[in-house]
Amino acid sequence: MLKTLPYNALRTLESVVRLRGFGRAAVELNVTQSAVSQHVKQLEDWLGHPLVIRKSPQIVPTENGERLASATRDGFGTVSLVCDTLRDTKRTRSRGILVSAPPGFAFVWLLPRLLDFDEQHPDIPISLLTDPKSQVPASSDADVIISYSSGGFPGMHAEKLLSEMMSPVCTPEIAKTLHSVDDLPEHNILQDSAETTSRRALWDFWASETLTQLPHFPRTRQYGQANMVVQAAINGAGIAMGRSPLVYDAVKAGALVYPFADTAQSQSSYWFVCQHHALKSRSVMSFRSWIQHAVGQT
Repeated sequence: MLKTLPYNALRTLESVVRLRGFGRAAVELNVTQSAVSQHVKQLEDWLGHPLVIRKSPQIVPTENGERLASATRDGFGTVSLVCDTLRDTKRTRSRGILVSAPPGFAFVWLLPRLLDFDEQHPDIPISLLTDPKSQVPASSDADVIISYSSGGFPGMHAEKLLSEMMSPVCTPEIAKTLHSVDDLPEHNILQDSAETTSRRALWDFWASETLTQLPHFPRTRQYGQANMVVQAAINGAGIAMGRSPLVYDAVKAGALVYPFADTAQSQSSYWFVCQHHALKSRSVMSFRSWIQHAVGQT
């Protein structure tokens, strides 16, 4: 019986049910939507039972479809865990883990603290990824993803690590020249062009949330990563919109200050994301406990 099981079709069904759509499953599996539909239809014909109800804008699994997708997910998860264990016995990285994080968070917050993890767990080497592809749960090779988002990770284990407050930051010297937001045009406004669709998006959001009327910014500087914005602010290049996890250390050290009292709650947070079966890994659980404790100190 095992030799005749349509493994590709089962994997496709699991993706369709979890993501609630043929199109999203096609993207995750890197195949055409037509191929996804054909796999599900072939599986239905093979079993003799309908597995999904096809309707716009999303598909709905039947009871049998949900049961089979759940069994497939559990079965493949067990297979994945066994494979990881077998690979661990042969690789240098055997007890280590791959962690993916946004560049700004990785460089400014995580890297300075990883020395503490290394001291506590010298037998668990950490490899750090910052490329955008490693942030996509469905296709990432990372064992753990630190995601900067509003949440929503179907089929994954996810828990909020850090909320984010926003307020302008600058050096103490520049702060002495700022009596109100009307003084902002006298300085360079430092903006992160990589993580916002609009270059003023962070500033406009802060202004909207704090009921502040922002003046026109005639002098701006664009940077491709959040850590570059923070470093430019520390260097006295201008005024940045401070995102609390990224400026915490600089503010604590006195390198940056908040010139205005008004703060806004960001729509995004930092999340700990991993496959459910990864929670059975001692290395992943050690890193999870460590980062939870580190967050508690921030």
